[in-house]
Amino acid sequence: MNVRRLCGFIGHLVVVGLIIGLAVAPPAHAGGFSKALMSRLFKRDLANHAATAAKPLTKPLTVQRYTSRAQAKREVKAGIATGTHMTPNAARGRPLSPESAQRRYGLSKPPEVRETVRLPAGQPVRHNKAQGGEPGRGELTSNQPVPKGAVTKVVPLQ
Repeated sequence: MNVRRLCGFIGHLVVVGLIIGLAVAPPAHAGGFSKALMSRLFKRDLANHAATAAKPLTKPLTVQRYTSRAQAKREVKAGIATGTHMTPNAARGRPLSPESAQRRYGLSKPPEVRETVRLPAGQPVRHNKAQGGEPGRGELTSNQPVPKGAVTKVVPLQ
């Protein structure tokens, strides 16, 4: 084997090693976001909300929300506050792990529960990108409170 072929072979091994390393390496925010990054994401999220018009739903929509146990208890009793983030639809089956939900939706800390929320027809919602989440992941927010009784189910995460 000549030197040129050997160098080419070693180069290919290095490239394959880098690709595999990137594929299995955890994302930079796997352990949580820094305060500076959270601040930037929060500002960008607020700007998106301000720039996106809320449109009323033509029919009821079932969505989900990842949050803490304490927050879920409050929302079951009193409804969901204006500007609260929800998934754009309800995924069937087993809920995501806390770490997967945090990574997918760009949450500042791992959630403890997944709420299933039934948004009524006429509820104004904004569709935006989930800041800090996986590419292509969206979110829903509303510029009006979601009424009491909209949270239909609360499932603990494992």
